[in-house]
Amino acid sequence: MMGFDNFEIRIQENIEEKTMKFLIETDRAEKTSGVLIGRQGENLRALEIILNSAVRKKLNDASWRILVDVNNYLTLREEKLREIARKLAHQVVLAKKQVELPPMSPRDRRIIHLELSLSTAVTTESIGEGEKRRIIIKPIE
Repeated sequence: MMGFDNFEIRIQENIEEKTMKFLIETDRAEKTSGVLIGRQGENLRALEIILNSAVRKKLNDASWRILVDVNNYLTLREEKLREIARKLAHQVVLAKKQVELPPMSPRDRRIIHLELSLSTAVTTESIGEGEKRRIIIKPIE
């Protein structure tokens, strides 16, 4: 409907958690996935906002959460963020100095916080407001 060819959409619904995932697979040879994902996932987030609004209105239930992933972009991004978090935590422990990350989306910050939450060597803290909100990784003394 958006003018794209050669794509497939699978929907995974979890009624207990009130989540619905739209998993979109496109032809990787075309530029479709890049257009759907956008710069650092901004088009995906916009699409999620639109779908969240439509689904919540249709179901008359605002507690549902909608996720959209294109060609496993979110899964790969999450793995990359977890790896970055582990590497930075290691650097913080070795240098005994805190590291400040660049501003991130709430989803990306959550991934970093969760990855390092069980660490006994570092702690994380979010600072800043709005789009400038970022994480600081600090050594535990």
